[in-house]
Amino acid sequence: MSINHEAAILREIAPFAILDTKKLKLLAFMSKLVVYDAGEVVLRQGDKGDALFVLVEGAIEISISTPDARPLVCEMGRHTFFGEIAVMRSSVRAATVTAKTNIAVLRISKEVLYEVIDDEPELGRLIAEHIDKSGYTIP
Repeated sequence: MSINHEAAILREIAPFAILDTKKLKLLAFMSKLVVYDAGEVVLRQGDKGDALFVLVEGAIEISISTPDARPLVCEMGRHTFFGEIAVMRSSVRAATVTAKTNIAVLRISKEVLYEVIDDEPELGRLIAEHIDKSGYTIP
């Protein structure tokens, strides 16, 4: 996959759509494309939040473990992002994300994301707004 293609995918995803083409390409270049097989855990509840993920292809399941069960919270498809709560709140992962199908993700490290936010503070505000509007209640 080319940097141009990855930048085009980022452009389709709010809040990244506010970035100009140069910044989108830089973000794509500084990200890592990672592939997971169906059934693989992408991130685990309680782990350190060190990256945000953009789902390029495939579908994921998000679940939160409780003492009684591991209920499915939601499913997400391509051109969405996840892992933002732990990154933006400097906390541990609030949920476990499992590949429902074979997937490809862009892994954007916390450091890279914060560099972009330092240059474009509106991006950070929009991600925080996304978290608030989504109704996430996890601290």
